[in-house]
Amino acid sequence: MTVYAVSRVRLDKDGRVTDVLWGEVDAKTNQWATPESVAPVVEVVDAIHAGDQVFALFPTTHGHLPERCFIVVDYDSGWETIALDGPSTHEREIHDMDRLEP
Repeated sequence: MTVYAVSRVRLDKDGRVTDVLWGEVDAKTNQWATPESVAPVVEVVDAIHAGDQVFALFPTTHGHLPERCFIVVDYDSGWETIALDGPSTHEREIHDMDRLEP
């Protein structure tokens, strides 16, 4: 299993994630194992389907910290995107993450 972290997201007009800034993380050291890169959300969806863990990084005064994992969300149209797992948490939702420029 590979562990990834997402530090920035791009949202569509409905608040769904379309692209991410992410990279592979060394789970033993919590350091980047690969440089971050911009990717379409389908790559994150594929990683989750493959059994990988993908964490959201939230901005804090001490840098970005991992808080919650992403899960895949299916829409009736057949489109898949990601959402944060678990109940809503104050200041720890997708719209609270740093954003990629449009």
